[in-house]
Amino acid sequence: MKIQQRFIQHLLLGFVFWLLLLALTVPLAMEGILPKLGLGDERYEWVVMVVIGFVTILWIIWFGWYFGSPLLLVLKWIGQLGNEDFSPLIARNKVYNRKGKFKMRFHLYQDVISQLEHLRTQLQKAKRERAQLEKAKRDWVAGISHDLKTPLTYIKGYSTLLLNPDYDWSKDEQLNFIQEIDDKGTHMEQLVQDLNLAMRFDDSQSVPIHKTTQNIISFIQQVIADASNDLRAQKHYFELQTKLHDLTMGFDPHLLKRALQNIYMNAVIHNEAPVMITTVIEQQQDMLNICIQDNGIGMSEETQQNLFNRYYRGTTTEQKSEGTGLGMAIVKSLIEAHEGTISVESSLQQGTKFTITLPLLKLHNTCKKPE
Repeated sequence: MKIQQRFIQHLLLGFVFWLLLLALTVPLAMEGILPKLGLGDERYEWVVMVVIGFVTILWIIWFGWYFGSPLLLVLKWIGQLGNEDFSPLIARNKVYNRKGKFKMRFHLYQDVISQLEHLRTQLQKAKRERAQLEKAKRDWVAGISHDLKTPLTYIKGYSTLLLNPDYDWSKDEQLNFIQEIDDKGTHMEQLVQDLNLAMRFDDSQSVPIHKTTQNIISFIQQVIADASNDLRAQKHYFELQTKLHDLTMGFDPHLLKRALQNIYMNAVIHNEAPVMITTVIEQQQDMLNICIQDNGIGMSEETQQNLFNRYYRGTTTEQKSEGTGLGMAIVKSLIEAHEGTISVESSLQQGTKFTITLPLLKLHNTCKKPE
């Protein structure tokens, strides 16, 4: 029942009780109290009006308390929430009876009280999540600082060696040092690019998605070939399974390649033992499903739940990590920018499976703003 209907119901009941009270007090005053006081006929009607007025005033005061006292408690609870005090809102002995049901005067506001209790729970949950996010951000900043400091240390060390006049380095040694400096510089550049792209998605800024129409099967074959040729992937095995050979669709080759490579390289980096990385491509009506599965170490439940969250790294600064903790969050944003979806299934020691669903749209260049 809506609160308006309950209010009308309570108001009508109050009016009925007021009439009943008058029906009892007025005859009692007329036939019992007044004759004993020796009041004559000429003052009879005036005294009856006084009795009616007195009863009405008492009833108004009681009715104000009946409707007002729950509102005072509600206002107190709202003020409590406003001060970020999320302790239980309801004084049960005032609001509920022994059977756990609302007392009569609180029954009118049961929707309000229930919504406030729900709001308290949600705010309390949001506060916990905010605290967890702040902690994750602090850990993430510490991790990023560590990740940036490591290649900087190499760059500084090798450049110092090259500039040291006390040593006469051979040409091969110099090339070695320069190669290391270049590798570490490229790694730092990738970290900065990840940060820049993640911040743009986080601020919901417009990210240019330049879609071209081309063969998605050949494109994925090339991405797999590039991943398998990476030095870090030499001991792993890649396989492509599909009945499709020539399927054209609109997508941004640069951004989609980045998303797919991130998934492949995650499987490579996080599995020290050789694993099979299988890609299955299927078409279902106007959608394309891309399943990337490995038989590696898998993920914990916590990692799965936080995998696409920004600032979640899944490693500490003491553990080896080549990423920013933004990689999979960026992958999700890139897939969603293509109007697609991505999900993950994993079990420890049983492998991981990513499922990407993309619409088969043949679009020209567009600028897509991520949601």
